[in-house]
Amino acid sequence: MKIIPLSDCEVRHRQRSKIAPKPLNDLIDSILKVGLLHPPVFWFDSTVGKWVLSVGERRFRAFEKINENSPKPIPHIHCGTDTIPPGFIAITPLGEYLDAVGRFEAELDENIHREELSWQDRVQALSDLHEMRKHENPTQTRSQTGAEIAQRGGAKSLESGREMLREAIIIAPFLDNKAVANARSADEAVGLIYKAQEEAALSALAKRSLARMTARPDVEVRHGDLTDVLPNLEPGQYDLILADPPYGIDAGGAGFRARAIHHHNYLDDSDSAQALYRIILTEGFRTSKPRANLFLFCDIDYFDWLKRIAAQIGWVPFRRPVIWQKSESEGMAPWGSAGFRLTTEYIFYATKGQRGLNASPTDIFNIRRVTRRERIHAAEKPVELLQRLIECSTLPGDSVLDPCCGSGSTLVACRESKRTGLGIEKDQGYFNTAVANVHGGGQDNGHSSTPSAPVSILQDILGRT
Repeated sequence: MKIIPLSDCEVRHRQRSKIAPKPLNDLIDSILKVGLLHPPVFWFDSTVGKWVLSVGERRFRAFEKINENSPKPIPHIHCGTDTIPPGFIAITPLGEYLDAVGRFEAELDENIHREELSWQDRVQALSDLHEMRKHENPTQTRSQTGAEIAQRGGAKSLESGREMLREAIIIAPFLDNKAVANARSADEAVGLIYKAQEEAALSALAKRSLARMTARPDVEVRHGDLTDVLPNLEPGQYDLILADPPYGIDAGGAGFRARAIHHHNYLDDSDSAQALYRIILTEGFRTSKPRANLFLFCDIDYFDWLKRIAAQIGWVPFRRPVIWQKSESEGMAPWGSAGFRLTTEYIFYATKGQRGLNASPTDIFNIRRVTRRERIHAAEKPVELLQRLIECSTLPGDSVLDPCCGSGSTLVACRESKRTGLGIEKDQGYFNTAVANVHGGGQDNGHSSTPSAPVSILQDILGRT
């Protein structure tokens, strides 16, 4: 045991990316009452004169916080002294016989046998372990590293250890992708990667076909941020603006993620949503024809605000929202069993130049939402609903603009309704999906089928050794 100044300690790259606040605070309370029972493990880096943390980051962070908030002596009966002075910490020095790989293994053992890593941190650590093993031994196979994982107790069986490593090697390069990182499990993440790679391949094939076309296609998907693309469109082109922007209800937050199967991997705060609505209303008015219509999907909290802003710009808003009844039973329950289940969504309708609708449909559209199995985008709308909106507000040959087109369902509806259309999508993954759906032979319901197996583009990732 050794007592050293906290200022002599250094924390470098860790396998665990986050430390949950509650367990950390519980440990702080325990240390203040009982003392530090098990010192963290450090090794000395003589090149910089610092003690570098190997195992026990939570204990080290607890000491840091104690000394930030209320420095005081800490009881510790195992260090040859009654207390640890303020600004110091008791450590267990790690023997010099362990190299960098050995220290990594020690940290991994601590994480496997003590508190479980998040699945994201686990797959990154397992992938890193295999890379270290290959650096030591270029002939190292995945089977050998998988067997080592099983022997360490990180898997229930030899086959399970190999499968965990295979999964980790697939996922680790994609952890900077929001959709993958926000998946509930490693299995779900692998499915998302397969799907994204398949859509990218289909999108590339569709783009090649489009490049060979001599005439401009009736529907077009454009990759870009609507805030950049809309101001550069020619004025007076479109008969209908149809948009489903983020609702400004923190749909990407932890509360929604805990209750929803499909995640909203985009910024969804109130200020950002209002900014998007404003530019769609403003640029939509400019780029639409003298007589045109507009539909905006929205949350009820923004309906009155939309009416006011739209009227200021020049639109004539319909007084009440149009209702989409998307299910008889499936829906978010914000209050759990203490509140109602939400099975409807709201659509803001406005017109320009007294165009109005072709007929007078009822203000409730009872159309089933896209099933969970088939849903690609968390906010995906069924093609049938979009087609009904398009057909009641435009005529065949008219043009439609969707400035945040997601997986391209609006453009599929345009094609089915014999309208022309332009869709804009910022996210590369959804853009690929939209191109594949609209130009690559996607199904008529606006989404392509779920792949039953990885496509060839994944062979370099999935190659067996």
